[in-house]
Parts: sequence; structure tokens; C-alpha cells
Amino acid sequence: MDAPRPPLNELGPVAASYHELQSLPLLFDAARRPPVPPQGSAWQAVRALFQATEVALVTLAELADQVTARWSDDDVAAAVRALNWMTSFAKAWVDLAWRIRDVAPVAPNVIPQIADTPRHRLMLTDSPNWQAVFVAESRLAEALLDRSVSSIVPSVGDEIALPLLRYVMLQRIGLEYCVVEGAPAVYGDLIRPDEVRKAVLDQQLAGRTVFTQFRAAHQIPELLVDAVNDHLENAVLALRDGDLHAAEPMLHRVDRLLDATVLSVDILADHLRTGEYHTIRENLGMTSGSHSTGIHYHLMRDLYPELVAAMGRIPTDRELAEAVQRSVRTIGRHLDRWRLAHLNLPRINLGGAGTATRSLAGSRDAVQTVSRLRETALHRDRQQEPPGDGFRATDWESGELALAAVEGELLRAIAERTKSRFTDVQQRTGYFAGVSEFQAPSRRVGERPRRDGDG
Repeated sequence: MDAPRPPLNELGPVAASYHELQSLPLLFDAARRPPVPPQGSAWQAVRALFQATEVALVTLAELADQVTARWSDDDVAAAVRALNWMTSFAKAWVDLAWRIRDVAPVAPNVIPQIADTPRHRLMLTDSPNWQAVFVAESRLAEALLDRSVSSIVPSVGDEIALPLLRYVMLQRIGLEYCVVEGAPAVYGDLIRPDEVRKAVLDQQLAGRTVFTQFRAAHQIPELLVDAVNDHLENAVLALRDGDLHAAEPMLHRVDRLLDATVLSVDILADHLRTGEYHTIRENLGMTSGSHSTGIHYHLMRDLYPELVAAMGRIPTDRELAEAVQRSVRTIGRHLDRWRLAHLNLPRINLGGAGTATRSLAGSRDAVQTVSRLRETALHRDRQQEPPGDGFRATDWESGELALAAVEGELLRAIAERTKSRFTDVQQRTGYFAGVSEFQAPSRRVGERPRRDGDG
């Protein structure tokens, strides 16, 4: 039975697909707009990192206005909550920023033979989204100073001071690092901040929700992995040709981009509360992170196994062979880190493994399903050490952890809370009686990437 068109609820529309939920067509439009850097190039990596930073900036401007409104309403707890979200996105920004410096090409003035080539400086302060952050935070600064924040009751002042001082220092670092010399185009043309902003704000819900943060935390890794996949495909082709010198710098950039991808999970893992997720859960529709074409399919199903296979045909005594093999192994470890990080999100929001809490897409036990996917991937990965008999993160019944008993009680309580609130999801009734229209994409292996906007 096909799924009916998702309904509306009191907050807004229910997403028809993962791609619609995360506004991926608009997001990838920003990544496809000319001038498009060569696939697998350093400038493609720089562009992806800057565009992911732009997602954070748009979100920060929205959050700054939330802090101002809550503070003006004397809702200090809500203001601090929004400020903590700001700090989380600023941490992600700084993590992206140092990688921009790390993967950027050497500045032209260091290479005499191309010193006369027209080049440009990329500066985050040239972004209209940074300017929007500045304006929103100017309103916040005025609201805080009007209340003489330094003379407020110490307990309240401390609550605001810690995240605010942390946040401003993160901004300082982010702005310093987000400067790159020698770019092939000016900031607005290469990074496309207006297009990124359109994607971030494409969908919003009514009321006080974390929907914007939820979407932004998914859009950041989607942009990064979009560039990762182009790098991996070109690296596979280079390895098939035995060209380790071409493959090695691309795999280095993949390492940097994937590490940032994994760390972006912390935005939600550290701050998204069960109740906040439950508020927006119905609006997510019959979607799943496993519906991500770029991450779940093109990266994990297609390109990484091809990379392992191509590396397996390279003689180990070749120059750079050890460095390339180490990069391949590190990339596989990043994918395992990604899977483990995504175990934590359904645990906190749905309950633990073995509680039979169904996912929106219909998995009978969401956490158990993700656990099995991780174990299957580990056993198939020839670049990783075979799983031994030692402790496993997914040994849910292990007695090695003293707090596991408390963990279990909490997860069972979350599961009961989830199942009782979302009986339609659990019993597959109403809209959730239908079947998701998602279909796995065709394989992306051994060919130049298609630019059809599907991730």
C-alpha cells in the first residue's frame, strides 16, 4: 500500500521524504552553482567546509534572536538553553574552520609561477549570513546590557556568563581561521551564502521547537559528504590506475572532511532532549537517516567498499602505499565512529535496544537495527581489525559498566514514554500504516559522479 500525502499538524507539514525534510535539493543547488571547483580538488573541499559553516551561521542568527526574546521575557532558563545551542553550533564552526586552513591550497604568492594568476581572498566576514549574525547579536548585546548582566543575581549571572564567554571565544577563533588566500572566485560566487541560507530556512515549524537546529545538524554532514564522495570516486579511479600520488592528497582531505562529519553529530547528541525530539517527531514523517543517498548509500554502500577493493590491488612495497593504506583504514574508522554516534541519538530519543520501539520508517527495534548494521559493516571491512572477544560498545547487557543498570532504567522509561505517545508509529496506524516511498538509489561505482541533485 502506498503512503498517502503526509498531513499537516498544529506545527506545520509532515515531511514526505528525507530529502524534502532536509531541503537537500536546495542545499545541493548551492554546491552545484558555478563556479564549480574540480571534483576531488582542494577547492571543492574548501567550498564544502565554508558552506557547512554558512549553515551554522544562519542557525546562529536564528538562535541569537531566540535568546534575546527569552531574556526580554525574563525566561532565563530558556535563554540559557538557546545560548547553549549557540555554543554547540559555534564549536562545530570552529571545527570546520581549522580544517578550511588545513585543506586549502598553498597561497599563490608562495608559488612564483602562478603568482600572477587572478586570485581572491575568502573571508567569512564577507558573508551576508555573518552580517546577519552580527545584527542579531547586536540586539542580544543591547538586551543583556540593558539588564546590567554583570550585576544580576550571581546564580543567574553565572548561568549566562559561562556559555556566553565560551561562545564569544569560539567566534573569535572561527573568524580568525575562516580566511583563505588564492581562491578562484570571490566569496559570494564561490561559497553561495544566499543559496545556503535559502536551504536552511526553507522549512520551519510554528511555536518553540528545535526543528531548525535538527535540520541544520543534518545539512552540515550532507554538504561535507557530498564533497567526500567526489573525492573518493576520483581516488578509486586513481588507485585503479596505480596513481598513488594522485590518490594520497584526496584521501587526506577525505579524512579531514569525514572527521568533521562525525563531530557534527555532537550538536544533537549533546543538546537534543527527548521531549524536544518528541515535539517535532511527527513532522519528520516516515523518514530515516538511512534514506540519505549521499551518506548511507553512495558513501557507505558503494564508494568505501570500492576504495578498499582498489587498495587491495596495490603492491604493499610501492612508494606511498603505506600512507595510502593508513588513510583508507582511517576512513573506515570514521565510518564506524559515525555509526556509533548514530546509536546514541535513537537511544536518547526512543529508548534502548530490545525495547521494541519502532522507528518512523518502520524498523521493529530502531536501536537494535542500527546495532546490527554496525556489526555487519565491521565484519565486512577488510581494512579493519576483526572484532575480537573484548568489550563492545554494543554489548548492551555487559557487566563492565557500573552505570549500565541506571542506563537501562532510563532507556526503558524513554521507550515506554515514546511508545505511549506515538501509538500510530508503534502500531503502524493512520498515516504510518502506509509504506515509505523511498527507494534505494542506483550504485555509484566506477564512474564520474552524476550531477542530478540527489546527493
